[in-house]
Amino acid sequence: MWLVTQIASGLCWILYGSFFEWYWHKLWMHTPRPPREAFRGHTIVHHGLYRGDDSYFVDEGEDPEHILLKPYALPAILLAHLPIILLIERYAIPHTAYGAIAACFLYFLTYEYLHWNMHVPRGHLVERFRWFQFLRQHHKLHHRYMQKNFCVLFPLADWVLGTLITEESLAQRRAEREQAIASGRSVAQEKEGRKRLEQVKGQMRQTRDSFTSALPRKFAKFESGRVRESRKERKAREARELAESRSER
Repeated sequence: MWLVTQIASGLCWILYGSFFEWYWHKLWMHTPRPPREAFRGHTIVHHGLYRGDDSYFVDEGEDPEHILLKPYALPAILLAHLPIILLIERYAIPHTAYGAIAACFLYFLTYEYLHWNMHVPRGHLVERFRWFQFLRQHHKLHHRYMQKNFCVLFPLADWVLGTLITEESLAQRRAEREQAIASGRSVAQEKEGRKRLEQVKGQMRQTRDSFTSALPRKFAKFESGRVRESRKERKAREARELAESRSER
């Protein structure tokens, strides 16, 4: 039970790590606020050296620089989170501290290793996996659009907070823009027109469904009307026969 709790704690802290990475990356590495070294070292130096074009990769023979975080980054992150980890361990859920600390170490070291290989392709084993190729392209788009794709290791927060872009989503936006230009309408008008069209289609489907569901009831009423009519005819016939028999008498 102790081991299960520690593993569950580690998984929860890994999920949290995605959001911590997102907020730190967006609000300090891309915003000039104290400590300003984070903004200078990342936005000015790192993005200045590695842009969203061919300069994103470090060629063979070149000296990779300004890719890894500062040596004090990991101790600072651990010290900042250690009070939270200990408070959770003591007052909320026991047997979670080791898993949390291990998750912080694992997340940081994996972040550094993958970020290095994203910029310094040297044919390592990890570069053969499709998930790594996705993360590399994901991060390259961040170097092209600095307000998108803030997560390097685990883009869960990008997806949840609406900053996730892919080549496919960019291609779709370009197609929408070209379609709007061709039709002489803005992209917003084009989207509004498609939205209204979908609403009309939905209303037509609802009308069709309600009509088809009402058909059996209408047929039932029609059939019952025919039955009632036949009963009237039968009563009229019986009345005529009764009258005829009385007249014969």
